[in-house]
Amino acid sequence: MSRILIAGGGGFGLEMYSYITADLAATEASQRPLLGILNDGPDCEVLHKIPQALYFGNIQDYHPQVGDAITIAIGSPTARRTLADLLRTRGAQLLTYIHPSALVATTAHIGEGAIICPNSIVNASATIGDNVALNVFCSVGHGAKVGAHSVLSPYCSLNGDAVLGEGSFMGSGATIFPKIQVGDNCTIDAHTAVRHPAPDNQMIAVRGQYLVVAQRSLPKKPII
Repeated sequence: MSRILIAGGGGFGLEMYSYITADLAATEASQRPLLGILNDGPDCEVLHKIPQALYFGNIQDYHPQVGDAITIAIGSPTARRTLADLLRTRGAQLLTYIHPSALVATTAHIGEGAIICPNSIVNASATIGDNVALNVFCSVGHGAKVGAHSVLSPYCSLNGDAVLGEGSFMGSGATIFPKIQVGDNCTIDAHTAVRHPAPDNQMIAVRGQYLVVAQRSLPKKPII
């Protein structure tokens, strides 16, 4: 690996840049890979806040070089899926990133391009799909499954044998109870406890004392 490219120059990209920079600094290798940003234009948060960061160009114009590995630092499941599909058609290698402070069971399965951020836990026989992003302090219980391209915000929890479908999003502090299945392309609002199964394309939120499950409006065209 000669270059690590972070696709996305926003807040998540800034966090990933910080994690990977610290990881590289802790290695004893004589030659470390170059670390930089792919973003549709250099006007982005990472390059503003870290002026010394390398800019490798627009995401849409990127074509892989030998030795490249890419991590997708975007918090939208729809955009993650779109970008992963684009990069794979061009032969890019997606980097699977697990922070050193994360605890991942040896019996867990971690998909290609997944991100597991600091202090997260993936327990025995859990499955993390391709291109999933687990933010800080997330917990995925034994036998639980997170579908491809889904995003867990900080402090989310899937309890034992729970299922979150593909392309779904959990807001900060959301919880899925044991053995509960949530379908594809769902959004779970922050601090919502999901005690009952939900089909595909649902918005799940707490309003007052009530749990509200409603059909989610999907974008007509995915946006990166």
